[in-house]
Amino acid sequence: MSLPETIKIIVFDAYGTLFNVRSIEDGLQSHFGDRAERISSIWRQKQLEYTWLRTLMNKYEPFSEVTKEALEFACKHENITLSSEIRNDLLNRYFELSVFEEVPDLLAELSQKYLLAILSNANLLMLKRAVAYNRLDSYFEAVLSADSVGLFKPRPEVYEIATRHFGMVKGEIAFVSSNTWDVAGAAAYGLYAIRLKRGEKPMDTMGFESSLEIDHLSLLI
Repeated sequence: MSLPETIKIIVFDAYGTLFNVRSIEDGLQSHFGDRAERISSIWRQKQLEYTWLRTLMNKYEPFSEVTKEALEFACKHENITLSSEIRNDLLNRYFELSVFEEVPDLLAELSQKYLLAILSNANLLMLKRAVAYNRLDSYFEAVLSADSVGLFKPRPEVYEIATRHFGMVKGEIAFVSSNTWDVAGAAAYGLYAIRLKRGEKPMDTMGFESSLEIDHLSLLI
């Protein structure tokens, strides 16, 4: 399965697409035992909700702060006392998230044909440390963050970061995400939006469809 010849750059979402957020669950399990799965679910959901709410309210805070707020809410919701030591341990684990197993080899191959970049809601410190931890630095032409515009995806200004950075028109950039709302946002902005299907969740039905759906990153080659 080949991409259109017009595509020069492939931009990836970070969390859930390249980096496996479930790799933090060992830490959650060690701290919360059989309540870890529930904490994890609420934490991730609130993390997303807070990015959307803060953007709507025009009250931006970096993603690291949003992540902390969401964790604190998850623990309050479950009536768990969150010590500063546990909080700091879990937040620090975001700097060392593992990539999905297939990612390094596929990035190495894709980088021979395309310019590659990351565009994420996460702030640059979180992204660059995770990239360095997984030794992916050499594959990416750029690591781009919503932090530079003080808004979160799916605001169009965030996707515009990529077109401005590379000086490319929208049709020359493919955007890959496993998050359906993110795919919809990229499609609404006008990028060639690719949905990486991790799991069985259907595409959001808002009229903004993906240009391509793939079951595995290898299908981009």
